[in-house]
Amino acid sequence: MLSFTSEQKVYHIGGVEIGGQPGERPTVLIGSLFFAGHRIVCDPEKGLFDEEKAKALLSKEEELSAAYGNPRFIDVMGDTTEALIRYIEFVAASTSSPILVDSPSQTVRLETVKYFATSEVMSRLIYNAIAEDHSDEELSLLRECGMKSAVILVFSTKALKPEVKIKLLKEELLPAAESAGIENILIDTGALDMPGLSWSAVAISEVKENLGYPTGCAPANALCTWDKMRAEGTAVFQVAASAALALTKAEGADFILYGPMQNAPWVYPAVATTDALLAYGGRLGGMRPATLEHPLYKIFRK
Repeated sequence: MLSFTSEQKVYHIGGVEIGGQPGERPTVLIGSLFFAGHRIVCDPEKGLFDEEKAKALLSKEEELSAAYGNPRFIDVMGDTTEALIRYIEFVAASTSSPILVDSPSQTVRLETVKYFATSEVMSRLIYNAIAEDHSDEELSLLRECGMKSAVILVFSTKALKPEVKIKLLKEELLPAAESAGIENILIDTGALDMPGLSWSAVAISEVKENLGYPTGCAPANALCTWDKMRAEGTAVFQVAASAALALTKAEGADFILYGPMQNAPWVYPAVATTDALLAYGGRLGGMRPATLEHPLYKIFRK
């Protein structure tokens, strides 16, 4: 089974362990809320939403996480600072899970981080993301606010192949993260389309072998454009998408951004099964799960 020769970093973020050798720890699953077009959102500018439906999604995912053994982060997305702050306050009060601070606007992300900088929530926040277009202002503010956890997005039209992603990481993005004072570095190898997801998956193993950081990607970015399989119906799409998620885990993924949280009922069993099989296979090389909550002990017992 897959094993990396370099020392693997393990982080503790908001009560969740992430990283290590394949088979040691279950994949952290990251579902998204309040994204563009999310039907539970009534006013994306002010951040008004149906709280009961949001609570139902969070509660259902919490149940699945406990049942299958995969811990979770929550990707909270917002178009404006007002909205993102409101969303994060709600999720932080409703759960104890780590939270990704996510927005297509760098300004919104930074203003939100600044708002929470002196709050108890700050230790649970993960900045998403430091990318190729990072600015000096961004890095400086993250350091000033004491942000310790961040996703580093290794995506560029000039860095599609795994070896070029490693170069981008070493020469630009890791120094940027260090400048920002980031201690818990999570590498997202990027995903543009379904064929390219295979390169992103290979890049996961390359990053972990060369650098040892907890690494994963966002298959959701590719899955949402997979019109061919969506046209085949829900069941066919979910089976095909499950195979795509399994591929990233087979290459060593520590986390998977799986998209809308309403997909959790089919995502959790798919990834948990992959985790469990890889962990059992790891016994051949002397590997044992680091936690009794691993899917290996959840889904193969009657």
